[in-house]
Amino acid sequence: MLESIYFFIIGAFAGWLLECAFKFFAKDFRRTPGILNTPFCILYGLGTVALSMVINKVTGNIWLLFLLSMIVLTTMEYITFILLKKIYNVQLWDYNNMTFSINEKVCLEFALVWGVLGSLYIKYLLPILTNFFVNAQSFALSFAIYLIFAIIIVDFVFSSYMLIKEKRELATENIK
Repeated sequence: MLESIYFFIIGAFAGWLLECAFKFFAKDFRRTPGILNTPFCILYGLGTVALSMVINKVTGNIWLLFLLSMIVLTTMEYITFILLKKIYNVQLWDYNNMTFSINEKVCLEFALVWGVLGSLYIKYLLPILTNFFVNAQSFALSFAIYLIFAIIIVDFVFSSYMLIKEKRELATENIK
């Protein structure tokens, strides 16, 4: 459990950094990445856990690793898009102008990116992160992991509350 939370935090923070870089190069400064106020993107955290706990078993075949990473992460992206729209009325990305876009939710270009990033993560970064986690076992590390995770959960609850409140207010204004 602690190891999964560790991978979640690493992935969520790395995803936030990746999204910030992408927004910087795309000159898209409208909003911060994700729905949280803290520097974490939940989708990337969940994707990292999925890769770390499931897909890392196929590291021997790079093409299978690429394909599974692409499928799992793109599916998670698609489901996340639907949930964000349905629950919060928030749309964080729009792939309408991308090749082979599926209802603006996912596209071929980013599916390929997720395949590459997932493969690189499993082949090169996961062994380093796992080695650090195993060798650095201590009360301080465990405490830090649980503390950061608690902060993310509190931020998620608060951000969810604010987004749902905003959605209701917007619906009320539209009725008037």
